[in-house]
Amino acid sequence: MRDTINVQLAPGWQTITPDDLPPGMLDAAGDTVRYAAAAVPATPAYAPNLVAVRTTLDPDENPEETLFNSARLMADSIPGMRLIDEFPAAGTPEGRHLRSGIYILDDQALTVFQVAWVDHADDGVHLWTVTFTCTTREFGTVSEQFLAMSDTLEVAA
Repeated sequence: MRDTINVQLAPGWQTITPDDLPPGMLDAAGDTVRYAAAAVPATPAYAPNLVAVRTTLDPDENPEETLFNSARLMADSIPGMRLIDEFPAAGTPEGRHLRSGIYILDDQALTVFQVAWVDHADDGVHLWTVTFTCTTREFGTVSEQFLAMSDTLEVAA
């Protein structure tokens, strides 16, 4: 079963386990969240982070259509989010799409960079989305880290 990802984290980043989060924080996501990591801030603040989600497609779903529609689903799931860009991109994982968007959470402007692709595995077809988020103010500083980490993503057993 290909149910997690490997990623080479940027310096200063660490994997986050469910035990590191407040109780119940992942309840709404069920078992779709497969990996999380974040930069370790020097002082308490919103930290750049990544969250990998795997969604199993029903046998009657069109994988390419689901991949395409997942950009709108991301934008619609966050109140006030504005999708800036969405395009197919070369590189690994094969068939990946890159997206970006912005939104406000409380009084913090956030920027999202997402990598999405479809994985055909023995146990079914899965949509993977790996969402990198940071404050908009930090995006210029961490965007190269996001891109470098996204180039190392691979589905693992």
